[in-house]
Amino acid sequence: MRSCVVFATMTGILSMLVSSSVVGQTALNPDESDLPASEKIYSPYVERTVRNKDFVEGVYWGDTHLHTRYSSDAGMIGNKLGPDEAYRFAKGEEVISSTGQRAKLIRPLDFLVISDHAEALGLAPYIAEGNPELLATENGKR
Repeated sequence: MRSCVVFATMTGILSMLVSSSVVGQTALNPDESDLPASEKIYSPYVERTVRNKDFVEGVYWGDTHLHTRYSSDAGMIGNKLGPDEAYRFAKGEEVISSTGQRAKLIRPLDFLVISDHAEALGLAPYIAEGNPELLATENGKR
């Protein structure tokens, strides 16, 4: 019962926050010449949209930190996808995930940053495949 009250309270607070931000975002921007001196707009970002109603502020969607199978922290826990598959997925193409399922984004990302670690780059796939060149070295045997 108590969790229901907490959930209802949190939902009410969240809806108030969301609705107040929506109201603030959808308010009409008056022309700067219509504003009294005390209410002049000093932010260059707001000023651009006030002066030019057609100015578009871009919102971009993407991933700024993605590891592929080449990074040990991803490759050693089952990530089987490399950079090529990651970029194809980000562009909206269908790929087969590490678990064997077909995966595709509803819409492509605007950007993707592959942030594989430089240290031991590519070691995880070599270990997973039992690469003979790796296993021929003293460190590879360990």
